[in-house]
Amino acid sequence: MAKKEYRESFRAFSVSLALLIQLSPILAREQQHPRKFRLLKLSEQSAKEPTPAPREAPGYSFKFENPRFYIPLITIDLDSYGAGELKFRRGESDDVIAVAVKLQASTLARIGWLMDNVKFLESDAEYQGKKDFSHLGWISIGARQGGRERTVRFNWTTNPAIYELSEVFRGISTQEIDLFDIELARQHQPLDLPQRLEILENDLKLERVTEPSRLLTPLGEIVNDDTVPLIARNVARRITKNIEKGQYKTPIKAAR
Repeated sequence: MAKKEYRESFRAFSVSLALLIQLSPILAREQQHPRKFRLLKLSEQSAKEPTPAPREAPGYSFKFENPRFYIPLITIDLDSYGAGELKFRRGESDDVIAVAVKLQASTLARIGWLMDNVKFLESDAEYQGKKDFSHLGWISIGARQGGRERTVRFNWTTNPAIYELSEVFRGISTQEIDLFDIELARQHQPLDLPQRLEILENDLKLERVTEPSRLLTPLGEIVNDDTVPLIARNVARRITKNIEKGQYKTPIKAAR
């Protein structure tokens, strides 16, 4: 009986030994933690690879020039947030008037969409149409982003996106110059204020203002200012109501 138990024990030991010999390479590899090692290497590789920087938003510029016009020069320079400066000259004076501007988010988004639509920075297309309207002035539109910069110049174009861009920028300059003149009259020549407001109202009717709602705050200040002539307050109130009704269209086609 002892011999039989001895043989069974020996046989079990032999089987275990054979199994241990077969598993020893696997156990040896597992002792080196291959999965952990691979994860560590992947983590190290990810740490070495730089995280892509967020895409820089573009900035924009606009220029209108015509020495025959009463306002012969207008420039607009905007950063990626739509903030910047409008400059213009008037009459025969060499003095440059500077006005701070800040576009509404929807206006900035539309400009960006139009630029992307024509792949402005990537393209080398010329936008000057076959007709020459240089007597109406020259327009320059520019964009800059991530070290790239491009400016185009034309006096007439048949490209819908570029044409809308030019009208949008012209509308921005019109509204800001009108507001500048209104504020100037309010501070120094109150009797001229009704006329300045009527000029603004006419520009709104002719779709020459890009951001009618931008005017609500300054118009509201006039409506509530008892020191300005009553007729000026009435004109400002009328314009305000029409803006709130959405009566005035703008050069931005998406807003129509």
